Amino acid sequence: MMNQTYGMHPFEYAKNKISESATKLYKYIIWTTVLGVILAVIMVVTYFVLLEPLGFILADFDTNNIYTTGQALVDSGILETGIVAIIFLGIAGVGFLIFLVLSYIQYYKLGSAFSRLYVADPITETMKYISYGFYGYIIAIIASTFIPGIANAVVSILGNVSLAIAAYLIYQLFIDFKTQGRFKGKPSILLFIGLAINVVTSISSIFNTWGSFGSLVGFILMLMGFRDLSRDIRTVIPPTGQTIQPKVTPVISTEDSTISTEDIKTVPASERFCSNCGTKITSDVKFCSNCGFSV
Repeated sequence: MMNQTYGMHPFEYAKNKISESATKLYKYIIWTTVLGVILAVIMVVTYFVLLEPLGFILADFDTNNIYTTGQALVDSGILETGIVAIIFLGIAGVGFLIFLVLSYIQYYKLGSAFSRLYVADPITETMKYISYGFYGYIIAIIASTFIPGIANAVVSILGNVSLAIAAYLIYQLFIDFKTQGRFKGKPSILLFIGLAINVVTSISSIFNTWGSFGSLVGFILMLMGFRDLSRDIRTVIPPTGQTIQPKVTPVISTEDSTISTEDIKTVPASERFCSNCGTKITSDVKFCSNCGFSV
């Protein structure tokens, strides 16, 4: 059914939602990356200025287990000194967390938008599985925050794998649209490459603390990938249908009057009917109000 709020074809509405969420993700990942770099610089300075003199060694940092790292920081005695560094560290951490939460909200909205796209155009089933990929990522990320130890890293990696699969299916979806003649551009695969790099660096971070920093490269490619998705999805042509021409009503002769064939006229445009569902439509609409088909 046509969306009454936006007054547009449901396929176009879903496209706009995908473009909007992809653009916001692009911006959030930029800020998340910037804050992540700031946080990393503060952590390095804090380590060499405060932690190392207290006996806190680099091996105590566990990027896959925040509980272990937090306990090690408390045990090091940092709470008893260096309050300025702790404040800056806290501000950076909170800001980083806020942008992560905002990003996860957009990931969910992006999955929902692909679900809408599938409802508007169920011929291409790839979209349905794209939604599952985004939802799987969100579920895994939320679950991993409550799971300590190595299991935390494993669940997080599975979530990134789910997201990487979704990114590959997005690339494949544009290939399908191109084959159907509904997309004229060249599909971007940068989003998938960026997420694939993140999966690899997440796995390497289990064995090496510095492995997680490789994800910065993945983030850069993800930035470009979401930017391309926002741009390309707007150029996809929605599914179209054919319009049924109005039928001519037979003329009946009566005793009072006889209507000649010259007087026969077509049904007014205000009484057109949708070729897809048969619903009566008015002359001033481009899409059926019942099923959304182009008329």
